[in-house]
Amino acid sequence: MKSYLKLIIILLLATGCNSDNQEPVDLKSTCGVENPTEDLGWLKNEIEDRERNVTGLSKYRYIKLGTFNNKAVIIYANCCPTCNSVYPVYNCEGEFIGIIGNRNEDIPFDILSEGEVIWKTNNSECF
Repeated sequence: MKSYLKLIIILLLATGCNSDNQEPVDLKSTCGVENPTEDLGWLKNEIEDRERNVTGLSKYRYIKLGTFNNKAVIIYANCCPTCNSVYPVYNCEGEFIGIIGNRNEDIPFDILSEGEVIWKTNNSECF
């Protein structure tokens, strides 16, 4: 039991440190717009496509605003309990910058635990 407690403490300390000493990105003014889902044309188009193309897995889709390397990013994610997923990540201009969940670990999974959900389907089973 003491080993588990030590491991938990070490993990908490390791994840709580920020070696960059940079200010966190303010998600309220992310990408220089007030409402990214409406004000970023490429993102608005993606959301409209997702709302038109409903499938059985649509209920698991969501889009999240987060940070990577102290820059705002937009993550196309899902909470599908039976899917083996990778999540594409884009910058504010809509340019693909990497993937969460691939073998090369372009972008670490931990960015999914932060940020905020900015869109999900009406029948969402996420959160």
